[in-house]
Amino acid sequence: MGKVILVDDEKLIRQELLVMVDWKSHGFEVIGEASNGREALLLYTDLRPDLMVIDICLPDINGFQLIEEIRKLDSDCQFIIVSGHADFSYAKTAISWGVNAYILKPVDVNEIETELMRIGKLMQKKSERSAGESKWGRMISLLLVNEQANLPASLQSLNWQLYRVLLLKLYSPDCNSRVVLEAIKLKLMRHFEDREEGVVFIHDSTVGVVLRETRLNNLDATGLYCEILKTLALENGQFIAVVGEAVESIVDIGKSYYEAVNLLKNEFLYRGETRIIERSANILPQEAPDIGILSEKLYYAIDLGSRSLLRRVLEEGLLSIAQYYGTERAIKAATSQWLSLMLTRLLKMNNIAYFDIQDTESLISDIFKQPNFQTLQRLIEDRLMLIFDRSGSQCRDDMVIAQVLDFVECHYSENLKLKTLGEKFHYNSAYLGQLFRSVTGDPFRTYLDKVRIRKAKVLLECGLKVHEVAARVGISNVNYFHMKFKKNLGKKPSHYKAKSSKDRGTSAL
Repeated sequence: MGKVILVDDEKLIRQELLVMVDWKSHGFEVIGEASNGREALLLYTDLRPDLMVIDICLPDINGFQLIEEIRKLDSDCQFIIVSGHADFSYAKTAISWGVNAYILKPVDVNEIETELMRIGKLMQKKSERSAGESKWGRMISLLLVNEQANLPASLQSLNWQLYRVLLLKLYSPDCNSRVVLEAIKLKLMRHFEDREEGVVFIHDSTVGVVLRETRLNNLDATGLYCEILKTLALENGQFIAVVGEAVESIVDIGKSYYEAVNLLKNEFLYRGETRIIERSANILPQEAPDIGILSEKLYYAIDLGSRSLLRRVLEEGLLSIAQYYGTERAIKAATSQWLSLMLTRLLKMNNIAYFDIQDTESLISDIFKQPNFQTLQRLIEDRLMLIFDRSGSQCRDDMVIAQVLDFVECHYSENLKLKTLGEKFHYNSAYLGQLFRSVTGDPFRTYLDKVRIRKAKVLLECGLKVHEVAARVGISNVNYFHMKFKKNLGKKPSHYKAKSSKDRGTSAL
C-alpha cells in the first residue's frame, strides 16, 4: 500500500477526502493528517509517505514552500495539489516542482481517483525499474573493476553486438550531490533503458551509460549530445560527456570505462564542446614544447607588426602546450610561464610604455580563473591584441571590432544595443555603428539577427520547441522570431525543425 498524508487547514475538507475517496482500491492508505505546513513537514520526516495531498494556502509555510523543503530530502515523493486558486502561475509553479496533479476545489472524487490510478501505475513502474536497476547496477560495478568471476546469470541477457561506456559530468555547484546524480540517472534511464539503447549506472560519483552499439565507429557525437541536452533539459555547455572505445564483449566494458575516465581527467580541454568527446578527439600525448622558443616566436610576431602571425603563433603555442600537459593545472602553469617570458622581453626590448606592460600583469592571475580551454584562448588573444595595438602596429579600431564580434558571439541572448557596447568599449555609439558596418558589411542589428538565427538552427536541430529556441537566443516575441527566421533562411522555424528531424532519421538509416 502507498502511504498518504493529507495536508489542509480545513478539517472538513480533510475528512471529506478521507471518507469520499476509495483509497484502498487504488493501492493507497491515509496514514496521517496535518493542518499546517510545519506540522506536515514533521509528519513527513516521521512517516516518509509515498504521496502527499496538499493545499497551497497553509498557515506558517505555504504548500509550495513545503514541497520545496521535501524535495531537498526526497526526489521520489508524489504530490497532488488541491487548491481553490485557478491562477495559471500557481499551476506553472506546481509543474516546476514536479507535482503530479493540480486539482481545483471543490474536489471531484472521480478526478482525484483518476489521478490516484495514474500515480499508482507510475509508482509500480518505478518500483519494478528500481529492482531491475539494482541488479544491473551490481553487475556493472563488477564489470567496471574487471571482476569476471561470479557474474550474475542475468549477464547473458545483455547480449549486444558492441558496448561502449559514456560518462557524464555537470558543471554546477551541487553536481556531485547524490540527489542530483539520482535525478540525472532517472532521466537518462527513461531515455536509454526504455528504448533498450543502454543501461544507466552510478559509479564513483559519476553517472554513466553502457551504450548499445551496432557497429564500430557508429557514434553520432553531436546527435547524442543533443539527445542528452534535451533529455536533461540543460543549456549548452553545462555538462561534458565522454565515451570510451566500443568493445565486443560485455566483460570488457571495464576497458571502455577507463578510457572514458582518462578522457574526463583532461576535461579542461573539452569544456564548452557541444558534442560527445571520444578517443579520436583526444590530442594527447605529444612532445614537450620548448617554452623559450615559443616566447621568442610570440615576441617577434608583435615586434614585426603582423596580426595574422601573432594569432597563428598563439594558436600553435597553446595547442602544443595542451597536447603535452593535458590537465588544467599543468596547462595554465605552462601558459603563464610562456607569457611571462614574452612580456619580460617585450618590456626590455620594445618601446612600449612601462605602465602598458604593467596593465597586463593581471593576465597571469586571470589565466588561472578560466573555466575551459576555449575561454583561455580568448582571454590571451584579447590581451595580446591590446598590447599589439598599443605598440602602434595597427589601428585600434580593428581590435575593438574583433572584441565586439566576440562579445556578440558570447552574449547574443542578451539585450544588446550599440549604445551599451559603445559604453563598454569606450566608443561613441554612432561611430561604432559606422565602423561595425564597414568591417562586417551589415548594420549591427542585422548582424545580431544573423548570429541569433545561426544559434537557433543548432537548438532546433537538437529538438527544442520553437518558443524555447526564441527565448534562448534572446528574442522574447515569438512572432518576431518567426519573421526573422523566415527572412534569413526562407522557411519557417517549424519547417526547418521538421526537415532537420527527417534528415537525421534518414541518415540514421
